Amino acid sequence: MPDDAYVDELWTTSDEQKLRFAGIFLLEFMINRPHVFQVWLERDDADLEPILEWLLVKEWILIRDGKDYVPAEEGRDVLKRFMERYARFVYFFDVFSGVDLGNGEFAFERYFEFLDEQEWRDYLHDERFEDVRIAIAEHLGINAVEIVFMSFIREDRFGRDAGGWQFDLLLGSVWDEILGVCNNAIDVHELGYQDGDRWIDGSEVAEDILQQGGTLLGKLLARAENELKGSSPTSGGGDDADRVVAPVEFPPASDFHFANYIAPSKRDRFWEDNWDSDR
Repeated sequence: MPDDAYVDELWTTSDEQKLRFAGIFLLEFMINRPHVFQVWLERDDADLEPILEWLLVKEWILIRDGKDYVPAEEGRDVLKRFMERYARFVYFFDVFSGVDLGNGEFAFERYFEFLDEQEWRDYLHDERFEDVRIAIAEHLGINAVEIVFMSFIREDRFGRDAGGWQFDLLLGSVWDEILGVCNNAIDVHELGYQDGDRWIDGSEVAEDILQQGGTLLGKLLARAENELKGSSPTSGGGDDADRVVAPVEFPPASDFHFANYIAPSKRDRFWEDNWDSDR
């Protein structure tokens, strides 16, 4: 039976978590653009000071010649681990962004039928499809805030080409938006339903969706890896003379064996929490 006393726990994020997310975002900018920040930050860049200081304490960046913040090799290693994690999100979670819970259908079953990007987007956002990425993340024990943060990066919601992005990266209302998405999304409990005399628990439904979505993803990737390939949040635009460490490439889908990630016995390897670990 459903738990009538269930209380939906609100997702939150601490200042430390914001610094970690913002730090990785900024580190990627510094490495892949590449972009150099001067120690004496000017204008809007002054809002980045707490993030840069945090990165400096972590030894992911260093100060060169007493005047510039530049990435360190340790920072590149951290970004590489994060990019692998980000790739898992791009390749794996999109398939759960449009699920018809009533009929058990996935929008991505028709992915290759649409030649026009806008037509595909319109179909994906049909009211019969539900976005269950947060519920699947919850089922897998993954922090939903990180999932939405990654989706915001992918959608360029932090807008590094727009004025004031530096303030938004740590203190802006974008974090309220991220938490709003997390807390308003369908969660595992809400996937449960009554089937005759039996209550089907949300975790059972989530597992079924996970298995079906994982199988579908395998077919999609086998058919055309390039069409589903993600991209690095930043692509070019800087001066190679400013490059201190090698850029970090976005991993191809062939680097991952997603069939393993839907197997319960292999699930602890799905989302290894090591991109921000201290070494």
